[in-house]
Amino acid sequence: MKLSRKRRRELRGLRSDAQELLDQQLAVIGNAGSVIKHAGHQARLLSDEHVAPRVDVAVDRVRPVVDRGVASARNAARSVRRATAPAVANALASTIRTLDEIENPKAAAQVRDFGVRTGYLEPVKKKRSAGGIVAIVLGSVAAVGVGYALWQAFRTDDELWVAPEG
Repeated sequence: MKLSRKRRRELRGLRSDAQELLDQQLAVIGNAGSVIKHAGHQARLLSDEHVAPRVDVAVDRVRPVVDRGVASARNAARSVRRATAPAVANALASTIRTLDEIENPKAAAQVRDFGVRTGYLEPVKKKRSAGGIVAIVLGSVAAVGVGYALWQAFRTDDELWVAPEG
């Protein structure tokens, strides 16, 4: 399809008009970007001058009320803990006894550790076993025996240690 000169000239004119319009739109968009940037800067300045002081005043007014609320919540939690601590401690001890009875020492140890960490149970004090006490007694007897043997070996009335006269 071949275009006539007139149509080609009109198309070239249309193309140049479209390019000119595109250049104008790019210039408008660039100007709009700089206006938006300047508006954001002004908004920040206005916020710093007017909004921030009002927010600070409101926070200063609200802070005592919030602090009182937090303090009362802590007191309530302390009271609830004080009131429920014996019941929770008894429940944990009962659970541990039951787990020991059904021969589940791992679970009993975990429950015991939880109770100790949260402060409801006292840590388990280690007792000396009979084997440990027997070992200490046997060690003491052996030490006394070695000491007696050394004393017998180095006595002064022993004939080996007495110097010959002469």
